[in-house]
Amino acid sequence: MRDRGWSYSDLERISDKALTRGRWQQLGSGVPQRRFPDPESLTVIARVLDVDITTVVLAAAQTLGLDVVRRDSVFSELMPERTERLSEGMRDAILTLIRAAVAEATADEGLAGARSDSLGGLRLEWPKSTSPSETSGASSESS
Repeated sequence: MRDRGWSYSDLERISDKALTRGRWQQLGSGVPQRRFPDPESLTVIARVLDVDITTVVLAAAQTLGLDVVRRDSVFSELMPERTERLSEGMRDAILTLIRAAVAEATADEGLAGARSDSLGGLRLEWPKSTSPSETSGASSESS
């Protein structure tokens, strides 16, 4: 809320009054809840806060006192907001790069001295239509 400059009244308005100002304040207070929110409320919270439903469900479980352990890596927490909106082609390209970096990091000592820009023989490809130069509107030149 602080980052977006929202008040509890703003959240009520953005949710089309599906959740009242008082309910938003109750949810944001950090006070343990007695009951798990209904599915409709969970869906509204996820939509309004622009987060995935899993994050909302786990947060609700924590407010009930359940010991929730996320299985995500620390790396996943570093991903910028709206990463899930990337095209499938761009996600595949990024995952290929990450897999290559992980492979290099876990390679045997023989590869440890390889140049840092080496991808260990992996080739990065994605459809030209989803390449950064194409999607940003910049014209690309053939080489």
